[in-house]
Amino acid sequence: RKLGLAATPPAPPPEASVPATASASAADKPSRTIRRRALKQRAAQAKRAAAEKPKPKPKPRRAESSRSGSLPVLHEDQHVIAVDKPAGMLSHASEGDSSASLVDALAGRQVVAGHSPLSEEMLMPRLAPTGEPDSHIPRCVVHRLDRGTSGALLLAKTPQAEAALGAAFRSRTTAKRYVALLSGRPNPPRPVGGASARERPEAEGGGIAVEAPLGRDAARPGRSVVDAAGGKPASSVFRLHAYCAERRVALVSVDLLTGRLHQIRAHAAFLAAPVAADDAYDEAGGPAFRASLGVLAGVRRGRPLLHAWSMSVPHPAPAAPPLQVRAPLPPDMAALVERLWPELGLDPAAWPQLSLSQLETLETRAIE
Repeated sequence: RKLGLAATPPAPPPEASVPATASASAADKPSRTIRRRALKQRAAQAKRAAAEKPKPKPKPRRAESSRSGSLPVLHEDQHVIAVDKPAGMLSHASEGDSSASLVDALAGRQVVAGHSPLSEEMLMPRLAPTGEPDSHIPRCVVHRLDRGTSGALLLAKTPQAEAALGAAFRSRTTAKRYVALLSGRPNPPRPVGGASARERPEAEGGGIAVEAPLGRDAARPGRSVVDAAGGKPASSVFRLHAYCAERRVALVSVDLLTGRLHQIRAHAAFLAAPVAADDAYDEAGGPAFRASLGVLAGVRRGRPLLHAWSMSVPHPAPAAPPLQVRAPLPPDMAALVERLWPELGLDPAAWPQLSLSQLETLETRAIE
């Protein structure tokens, strides 16, 4: 028998080595999850605490008395005050604009003999939702004018006046008439869906009746557009008083029968005669007007030539007659009226009323 070495048993396979870092990461995984959960819980608790913390009551801003003293007062009694708002001034403060507003100016004005100033209560924002998260609308403000629009603005001095005037504007028992200069000759378009414009017969008072629903312009935020299908009903009546065919400028007054955003400006554009110097609704013509006629009257950028001339509202005091106020034409519009129609005068109540055919005749003569 041959001698030999015993067979050596095979060595076991080496164990798979585990890196130290991976081992530590696996061991630490539960603790990281716990930490994340704790951070989320603390964040949620902080958010709840911030929501439950009472917000500081906003304080009305004050304006210097020198500026407030320049505001013409059209009417004042113990219930209301009506002022002539200048173009370029906000009706009330807004978080998106730090410039002083008309309400700020009134808050700091000197007390007129025999009348009380607006109280702190009426200068505070309304508690009811307004649908405008960027604005603090004071209780005294019952209607507004666009920043670029001048003219009569009515403010409530007491909670009772606030309620009564608010109800009057909602029920449309008020009458408001504006004066405007238009770029071009108003031309009622053909009816489109629920939007139309027609010349009224003399028996109905004449003028151009515009029934054109308005909606928000999706392509141009902050502006209105005629939307026959989905817009809100909007009614205006344009009365024609004079027309300069050489300059293609019309002088009109407008009865505002509803109160939509930029209603007169959007309806004027619908008539193919936008408000003069209105960049928002006449992007090419607005700057061109300012560079020509606007220079003569000092028309500034952001100033459509639109003025709230007169207003008639039920007086909030029991048994008192209706309150009627008028704001004279501002210097820029007065200068243009005197230059284009020197024989006309500056009292809109005395202006003649023209028909569309008369405007067409004036334009035909100018061409000839």
